[in-house]
Amino acid sequence: MDEGFNPFLLQGYEGPDTFCDRATELAFLKDAMANQRNVSLISLRRLGKTALVRHFFAGQRRFTPVFVDLYRTVDQQDMVLRIVRETVAQVGKPSGAWLREVGQAIRSMEFSLHLDAITGLPEFGVSARPGEPKTPPLDELFRFLEHRKKRVVIALDEFQQVVEYPERNTEALLREHVQKLRNVQFIFSGSDRRMMQAIFAHGKRPFYQTTEPLYLGPIPAGEYTAFILRHFAKGKRRISEALVKQGLGWCRGHTYYVQYLFNRLYGLALRHYEARDLAAVQTSILKERAPEYMTLKRLLSPNQAVLLEAIAKEGVVAKPLAMAFLRKHGLSALSTVRQSLGVLLDKELLHQAEDGYRLTDVFLGHWLAGTHEP
Repeated sequence: MDEGFNPFLLQGYEGPDTFCDRATELAFLKDAMANQRNVSLISLRRLGKTALVRHFFAGQRRFTPVFVDLYRTVDQQDMVLRIVRETVAQVGKPSGAWLREVGQAIRSMEFSLHLDAITGLPEFGVSARPGEPKTPPLDELFRFLEHRKKRVVIALDEFQQVVEYPERNTEALLREHVQKLRNVQFIFSGSDRRMMQAIFAHGKRPFYQTTEPLYLGPIPAGEYTAFILRHFAKGKRRISEALVKQGLGWCRGHTYYVQYLFNRLYGLALRHYEARDLAAVQTSILKERAPEYMTLKRLLSPNQAVLLEAIAKEGVVAKPLAMAFLRKHGLSALSTVRQSLGVLLDKELLHQAEDGYRLTDVFLGHWLAGTHEP
């Protein structure tokens, strides 16, 4: 690996060396896929679900993996095009012969192959044939995949996006296809916990109890500590276990914030790290984000801003509607606090953890609390 390479990635997947732990979750996925059980993978944003799926796919040879990001899709046609394009690209090697085979199976779509002007690599385009309805390509695609010699596992990332489509039957449409398939399995992953839980745990929704749920939590502190120490040592940078644990505590173990903090620390390229170096990076992070956080605070109502700051100062609040909490922070009437709590949850500024309500953005929590101490 390049000596200048920072092993604490903030996006993407670069192989097993930069991937930390998740042994339990990987074993769960392996068992589910081996026994034909679809999975709904649910986590907070930036907790590492996408990297987990890509790492799982990278280590498998018994099936053909397909990763489809639905985040920017806006309607059913957009979704269908994205699924078809990514599946065709990842199941076979781009060539004229392959696209002719696919074109014979999926007749309602047009396929083209060309060379990228910048990379020189082959790329292909997918478009719906004029006058064709939006949904038949899924019938044709899945029929084609059902006859492949190798099983196919499709991961639909940010699956909760389908709820935002103008067409209200998307869940039912997909469920109708999924229940018929034997050679194709699915991992439905999403980072809006409330919406994903509604899709898969609400009795009146099409996907009710059709998947095995996997809830992604923080990486265990011991595993993360060992991971961080190993990479600092590998980069000839000395950092104490105590200092690493302090940084992990400040980040609440949340993957993105851990990666960001230690990416910044590692980037200093010091031979030896001390407590003042960690404090300086923490202060710098909060100072850099202050304009963004001030804007966010101004967009909230006064009652919402006060409640958010009160929870930030506590760190975690088990009962935000309790009178003791309301009096301590000078909060308004119970009905107003209840309404503000609902809005902050909807905006994903807060989330409900096992021990209570926490701010979703760890750095925002420290900024509102006015401290960089763990």
